[in-house]
Order: sequence, then structure tokens, then C-alpha cells
Amino acid sequence: MSNQTLYTNATGFIPTLEPKDLDILAYIHSNKFITAKLYHRKFLSHQSYKTATLHLRDLESRGLLLKTRKFLNDDAYFFLSRPALHQLSGLARILTSSEVRSAHINPFEREHDKRVLEMRIQIEEAGGLEGIVWLSDYEMRCGLKMGWKRALAEGRGWDLAGAKLHRIHHRTPDGYFEVAMEGRVYAFVLEYEHTSYNREKMTAMVLNLTRDFPGAYRLVVSRDKKHALRMMEGLETYLKSDSRNRSLWGFSFFEKVTHTPFIQVPWANMDGEYLPFVKDPILKTALPTETQQEVAP
Repeated sequence: MSNQTLYTNATGFIPTLEPKDLDILAYIHSNKFITAKLYHRKFLSHQSYKTATLHLRDLESRGLLLKTRKFLNDDAYFFLSRPALHQLSGLARILTSSEVRSAHINPFEREHDKRVLEMRIQIEEAGGLEGIVWLSDYEMRCGLKMGWKRALAEGRGWDLAGAKLHRIHHRTPDGYFEVAMEGRVYAFVLEYEHTSYNREKMTAMVLNLTRDFPGAYRLVVSRDKKHALRMMEGLETYLKSDSRNRSLWGFSFFEKVTHTPFIQVPWANMDGEYLPFVKDPILKTALPTETQQEVAP
């Protein structure tokens, strides 16, 4: 398909996109949506917030983005229009199913999903990581594979001709990413506990992550420190006799993950020790083990 192809929507023609526009739209689609605050943080952090809102309005006025909000004072959620999806698909920047449609934003999950995106942006922009490739929950549920995502990220989308997305219906984590640190490739799964997990949900999480991501570190982030400690204690029953998998689990909480470079987040394992990739953690915010709690003054 020619790079000069024009697509139409109800308001008329959508102009040819610049490479930067393509990168931005592909990123937004990866997460289903973006808000003005997160757009500013990801793409225009060295410019004003007003500039970011003007950029979004421009993309919306050109028919590339749609927006929704639950209440008048809520954040607006911007997502790709159908013509924008066709444009990116035709240029081999994204993979789509046979029935191309705009993403559905669940009003009951949007706050959870927004926080996951906030963590992703922090990890990508302030993590000190090399070659990071991120596969979102949305992409996994659509059937996108890490090898395909890497090809798209490296501009090799045309190599995926004939690849078909098939939606999966089993549970997926909130993110899976691969990075290079000190000459070694690491794989990470991110799980965000926005509302407290019950036993059934904990069981499903352990089984699915162990089955689908056997070699990855499983990073569980709770909404605050109290719930992170509760999660560690709840998982003790499932992992106490499994030394190999036990060592792959790490825990932290939202405020720390969104305000600290990734390798300095005090990712604590089930024994209260830091995961091996952690460098210079902020010790006083670590998650204490039960023993440590007992002897604390």
C-alpha cells in the first residue's frame, strides 16, 4: 500500500501521516488509549502541558483520534478511529483482525488500565533500560505475540504478511516486557492489583503466570504498601514449597513504581530480599518480611 494513500471518515479526508504521527498513534493503540496527562509525560515532557493538549486536539480534528469520558470533570480517554487503524495497518505499523474497529474502553477498568499505562511510561522513560519491547494486556488478548511486536517495533512489519490475530480468552497479565541490562536479556511480567485479590484470583494469577511465562520475573504491584504486604502473605501458601518459582516473584506498590527508576524500585521477593537486577534501592521503602515487622521498633 502506498505511503500516499488517503483514507476518509465522516468529516472528509485524513492526510498522509508523518513518521512521528505514526509512532504516536501506534503507541496509543498498543494501550487502547491515552490521556492528556500521560501523552504529555510520554511524548512532550520537556514542553508544556498545554502543548500536549493541542497536539491531541490536532490529531482529533484530523479524524485520527476519538475520545470518551465518563463524567465532565474526568480525564478524557483518546483512542484511534477506524480510519486511523486502517492507515496504520496498511503501512504495516500494527496488526489488526479481519474486522477492524476502534478499541472498547471498559468504564469499570479504565482507572486500572490508566495506572498500568502510567507505570509503563515510567519504566520506559526513566528506567535506564535498553531495547525495551512491551506487550500490553490489550495486545496479548488480541493475540499479538512478542516476536510480532518486536518486528513491528523494529520496522519489519512487512515481514508479518499473512500473520493473523486470533483473540484469546484466558487470563493475561497487565504487561509483558523484555529488556537488556548489563549484557543480559531479562523478561518481566507485570501484574497490577488495583482492587484486592481474593483467593480465587490469586490462584488464577499464580497458575497462569507460571504456565505462560515460566522464565520471566513476575512483578506484582499493589495500589499501596499495605496491600503489597497482604499480597505477599497471601501468596506464601502457594509458593512456600516451590523454591524456583518463589525466587521469580517481586512485589512493590504503585507510588514507588511510578516515581522511581525501574532498577532502583525496591522489588522485594517472598523472603524480603531484593531481586538480583535491583541497583541502589531506596532501603527504607522496602517491603519488610513478617520477621522484620516483628522486630521493628
